[in-house]
Amino acid sequence: MLFNVRYGFLKGLSSLICSMSYDRILAIGRFLGPFIMNRIAKQKNRGIEQIMFGLKVSRPEAEELLQKVYRNIGMSAMEMMYMPRLCREKDHIDDYVKIDHPEYLEAAYAEKKGIVGLTAHMGNWEWLGAGLALHGYDTSAIGKKQSDDVLMKMINEYRAMAGQHIFLTGTGGYEMIAAARSMKKNHILGFLSDKDGDKAGVPVLFLNRVFSFPQGPAVFARKFRAPIVPIFVVRNEDGKGHTICVGKHFYYEDTGDKERDLLVNSQKMATVLEEFIKAHPADWLWFQHLFWTRPGKIKMYNDLPPEEKERFRAGMTENWNETKGGKA
Repeated sequence: MLFNVRYGFLKGLSSLICSMSYDRILAIGRFLGPFIMNRIAKQKNRGIEQIMFGLKVSRPEAEELLQKVYRNIGMSAMEMMYMPRLCREKDHIDDYVKIDHPEYLEAAYAEKKGIVGLTAHMGNWEWLGAGLALHGYDTSAIGKKQSDDVLMKMINEYRAMAGQHIFLTGTGGYEMIAAARSMKKNHILGFLSDKDGDKAGVPVLFLNRVFSFPQGPAVFARKFRAPIVPIFVVRNEDGKGHTICVGKHFYYEDTGDKERDLLVNSQKMATVLEEFIKAHPADWLWFQHLFWTRPGKIKMYNDLPPEEKERFRAGMTENWNETKGGKA
């Protein structure tokens, strides 16, 4: 009963938002984002600390950047509820989401091996998948099942409405089988790779720390010999709409040394993410749990010989270092 009530409320709220102009919902989001997020102290402190350490900036600079992040999150949340309107206006999709280099996507699709979409929690990542699908590109993604079943149901309905194929983790392994099938159908399979890979992750240097990079994109790129396409979405400078930024594709470098190759290729992908984040810092979700798994808990790190561990020394700092006039 409660499920149905909450679901009906969210759908009604979404319908109300869809009746508003795009400018109006963005204005509401710009206010609500900081208004709500500034009251979540734990996330705010983590965001400030990670900005300071990752970008080597002072605390005032980090606080200023985090407010921009909050405004973007507020607008993205409103846009998520606006998804039915986006789908109804797909004939004008470029007014909401445009693609900067569709020729890079076309070149990767022409390989007919499926595409590993290397992406992150940048901009409105829900509109990244929807934008690709509404532009006519076969799009799949592996997503994390949310703890809120009501919200999960609505989000998945809206993803399907846009034409996306989403495979949720925690479904007994079926999601991996379905994802593999999507590759064989020559879909782009998106991996949000800026999330902690836990003990089974690959140790990489990322934003000045050791990070457990998820194995997924490397495993799929190796298995299917598929092109890897860096693909991110960022909010346009005036705040209205988004641009999907597509990079030139590259491949998993396979030398036959499985563990070494996994380390080298994961680091390459982590570096691609880091460079894009540094170019568009206000679009990234800085307060997420990035470094949940300590280096000593990552199996691959513990298995490295001492000389290999040496290159991670600079990212082993447990405490936040002094940065340009401030400390976390």
